[in-house]
Amino acid sequence: MPKKVQVTLTGNESKRLIAQAAIRVPKIQNCLSQGHRVLLAGGTTVSAMSEELGYGPMRISGRIDAGGTRSAQGSTSTAHNLLIQAGQAVNADKNIQALVEQMDSNDLIITGANAIDSHGRAALAFAALGGGSRGHALHSAFMQGIPTIILCGLNKLIPDLGAAMAYSGRSGVEQSMGAAIGLYNIFGPIITEIKAFDILFSVQAIVIAGSGIESGEGSRTFILLGEEENVYQAWNHVLSLKGSMLSGDKSSLAVCYGGCDNCVRHVACMYKDDERKVLD
Repeated sequence: MPKKVQVTLTGNESKRLIAQAAIRVPKIQNCLSQGHRVLLAGGTTVSAMSEELGYGPMRISGRIDAGGTRSAQGSTSTAHNLLIQAGQAVNADKNIQALVEQMDSNDLIITGANAIDSHGRAALAFAALGGGSRGHALHSAFMQGIPTIILCGLNKLIPDLGAAMAYSGRSGVEQSMGAAIGLYNIFGPIITEIKAFDILFSVQAIVIAGSGIESGEGSRTFILLGEEENVYQAWNHVLSLKGSMLSGDKSSLAVCYGGCDNCVRHVACMYKDDERKVLD
């Protein structure tokens, strides 16, 4: 008889679970073991995957916090984009476009997402025109047919990505809590917590509640259903994830409050030149 347990994962615990599942995906394992190129396009979930692979945390650039859509206060030498091949990892930040142009359909890009919907669509948010160097590189990658795998927690689930893309954008936003963003479609299989539980433990995960208070803000609560041994393994693993911290190079986690190097590329930000004001 199938067993059933109930678990809750915070956002950071979900990121770690997804990262651990990602390195078990056959396509990713094959690329890594056969010397193909794997480009990690860093966000906090992909940074967690980099840690799971032994390459350490990645630099975090854009982020969304209680103050809005923000950027890092300064830059560091830690990779925001990491190219892995034959067991070696190199910082791809300065030449990501050239590296992507050398990649082919045997290679792989792994990225996070800022929004997903129930139709299986996903998007990244960019505050810089054209998405900056990464946005241009991803566009080239998609045109070349380089496969992409998307790592994204269910706390990024929105009602309708089509509507979101129709109304978002850098242009026309009068004022923004942080830089105004546009959304860029990304394509590929999405690994959420549901898929991660299946990959790691062969159990079915059903979301039964979303978010909570204090440390539970942004969390998801699941029923795990499956064979007894598998369910118990999943339960014990969730216990081991409790207290997981945000992945990312610590020096890149400091947030911009106006006047950082990225401000010149951003529009409508209320922190820029201290433009906070009441609209009337």
